[in-house]
Amino acid sequence: MSSSTAAMATSSILLIFLLAGLSAADANTIRLPSDGGTPPRPAKPWDCCDNAEQSPFEVFPPLFRCNDEVQQCAAACKECVEAPGDFPRGAFVCRDWYATEDPGPTCAPAPGKPTKKRPWKCCDNVVQLPEKISPPFWRCNDELEPSQCTAACKVCQEAPRPFPGPLICEDVYWGADPG
Repeated sequence: MSSSTAAMATSSILLIFLLAGLSAADANTIRLPSDGGTPPRPAKPWDCCDNAEQSPFEVFPPLFRCNDEVQQCAAACKECVEAPGDFPRGAFVCRDWYATEDPGPTCAPAPGKPTKKRPWKCCDNVVQLPEKISPPFWRCNDELEPSQCTAACKVCQEAPRPFPGPLICEDVYWGADPG
């Protein structure tokens, strides 16, 4: 085979690879969000949640689902099941996992339920609650005089003692900085 024939064969092969690469590159093009290539994010399957559960899988963003019992699941919920119990109660739970850094607001700040407003100005004995959620839940276990506790907290519990005395704030705070 002459050198001109070999060069022509090599050129033909390179041209075929080049054309194949161009057609494959068009199919695997990475699209940026500004190009409109990413689909819109699905709606969160709950409006608010008091009983958020974080998945044990360490992924980012973390996966959450809301275990609140409701009379009717939100429209965005895909897997709405009857709430567990011994007999039908007409309550439902959304079993959808949702990827987010923030599971959303709590539904109704009730006594003992987490709030986003820190109920204490300072705390020497702050405790992180065991729920796996980010940001975590916190409780201040400082013993306070009854007047201090009732002024700062929604729920005050007697400190474990054989006789009445100081109180402990039972309010739960949900946030990154416990103070």
